[in-house]
Amino acid sequence: MKSVRLGCGAAWARDRFDHAPDLVARGKLDYLCFDSMSEVTMSAAQVAKMDNASMVPYDPYLVERMRPILQDCKRNGTRIITNQGWLDPVAAARRLVQLAQELDIEGLKVAAVSGGLLHRSIADMNLSFSETGEPVAQARDRILSAEVYLGAEGIVQALDQGADIVITTRVADACVYLGPLAYEFGWSFDDCHAMARGMIIGHLMECGTQITGGYFADPGYKDVPDLANVGAPIAEVTEATAFITKLPETGGVVSEATCKEQLIYEVQDPATYFCPDCIADLTRVSFKQAGENRVEILMDKPGRPKTDTLKALIGLDEGFMTEEMVLFAGPGALARAQLTQGILHERFRKIGLDAKEMRMDYVGLNAVHRESTPATDVEPYEVVLRIAVRTDTRAEADKLRKEVDPLAVNGTYGTGKWSTTSPGSRVRPVVGLSSALVPRQNVPFEMTLHTRPG
Repeated sequence: MKSVRLGCGAAWARDRFDHAPDLVARGKLDYLCFDSMSEVTMSAAQVAKMDNASMVPYDPYLVERMRPILQDCKRNGTRIITNQGWLDPVAAARRLVQLAQELDIEGLKVAAVSGGLLHRSIADMNLSFSETGEPVAQARDRILSAEVYLGAEGIVQALDQGADIVITTRVADACVYLGPLAYEFGWSFDDCHAMARGMIIGHLMECGTQITGGYFADPGYKDVPDLANVGAPIAEVTEATAFITKLPETGGVVSEATCKEQLIYEVQDPATYFCPDCIADLTRVSFKQAGENRVEILMDKPGRPKTDTLKALIGLDEGFMTEEMVLFAGPGALARAQLTQGILHERFRKIGLDAKEMRMDYVGLNAVHRESTPATDVEPYEVVLRIAVRTDTRAEADKLRKEVDPLAVNGTYGTGKWSTTSPGSRVRPVVGLSSALVPRQNVPFEMTLHTRPG
């Protein structure tokens, strides 16, 4: 029975770089897949491009990730699927062709899957925000980006054209795994159970080492061996079976527990997990330990037909934010932090700081759970007061530092401050994310092939 072996080279743009070379060297892979996205990735890329026109429109780590593995992947017949194309997959594909020339790799075929970038047109589609029901058109002047989660069809087309590398814009994370599986097994995109099977395998793989012990370890409760050298996951798939494993002699663990945690990661309704190419029912999935660091995925008709719409993430201009931290230690640290908080509130009133949002937290005491933090009668030895503001303008946000820096001589005794000598402004733009459902017919995609002669 035909078996396809896929490895996870990266789970997000700034994941470790050593997983992919190890998988290429020892993994005997048919496909090496890279997920380079988070929800905010492309909106942040749009903002970065506005601030600096010389920024590349694709993942800036693209070449750094591909250079060490490209020759071996071509030699071994390991095909690469990645969504590192971001805003311009064609530009990314051309850069990889150039890299192939630099490395003297002949005949490398790189496919670019483009589409789904709607920031210039989405306000005219008569859509509403999923979160509020308000018309998208009302936010027309604040729209910085709008990207639709594409499915796996473009990836399949690219592989069918013989691509060694497929580089996409935003596709649903799991589609970088569904695409090669659908191609290898000839699955129809109208077969919702096959689509769901591939999406579930991809969903388990997309976050990389989270399924091999990363983001799972909890000392004393869930111990994971050698987490510093945790191994990336490998999926072994046939028409009838699917297994998750990892390379031998790597750290981490693959167990039913790691698989269960990843299955429901970032899922709102496990019975109705909306995907571009299907709806997946995760309640019809179970796991069976099949050996050391080897788990079988059992799926019982887990699919329902795809919806008529696709999800778009819309990045909105929400002004600027900045933060500062003030440090206190020793007896009375909390009292001095509380006094400083009162001083700052009075100073902000005096200078007329126009903050749309403001937070003051005590890092280590209540900065994460805030009002839900349980009370304690233990006097902390050290306290960090974090102040964050969001404003409409950069100049207004910059007022924060102008009030915090003077605390060195105008505040309480023993007031410390982080990075007091750092130059420049720490003010940064804020991109707020909302979503809308876009009719499929409004979201075309295109596949183009780019080849280094030889």
